Amino acid sequence: MQRHIYLKDTYRFTVTTRVVDAGSGELGYWLTLQDNIFHPQGGGQPSDVGTVDETAARPFKVPETDEHVVRLSCERPFTIGDEVTSAIDPEARRRHAALHTCGHVVDGFVRQLGFRHRVSNHFPGQARIEFDAGEGGKPDLQQLAATVEERTRQAIEADRKVYATAQGDRRIIGIDGLQEDPCGGTHVSSLGQLTGFSLRSVKSKGGVLKVGYVVEHV
Repeated sequence: MQRHIYLKDTYRFTVTTRVVDAGSGELGYWLTLQDNIFHPQGGGQPSDVGTVDETAARPFKVPETDEHVVRLSCERPFTIGDEVTSAIDPEARRRHAALHTCGHVVDGFVRQLGFRHRVSNHFPGQARIEFDAGEGGKPDLQQLAATVEERTRQAIEADRKVYATAQGDRRIIGIDGLQEDPCGGTHVSSLGQLTGFSLRSVKSKGGVLKVGYVVEHV
């Protein structure tokens, strides 16, 4: 069974491990590592980028298995049993973790105001959470923005802890004082690692409330 280090340690940027599967297909060469630090795109979070033995590699999930298996597409072939060193881009990992964690915070405070979560996007430059706007008329967007921004800033200043637990086969991410949610993304250890937070847009149209935000990792 593949060990997914990224689920337990956001700040592990390199690992030496072995190739347990390898091959080629329509997209070129691929390999599977015993110890995996790459987060594949999913849950609104972009994939990590990095290398295997200094060869560019990008992760993707394997759809034809019931297990959680991440393969890496690469530019040259590898052999099963090879010992290799994989590495991810630390700056991209920290940025993605900050955006994803902040998305949980914003989502939590908007939900406290009575809106139901629809979908999340944690991509740099596009990060936003969408909610059902309800049937009670258009919400006061200015007041909503002020409330959510203030509460989020206070949570960051309080350095609330971020934690992961397991419920059966589900990984749960929680933030002190907010709800817990199933999540397979990478996250900061506490909110004090976030900086430069602001809401970049709050819009309501067609019964959908869209709350966009920006944030960086310290």
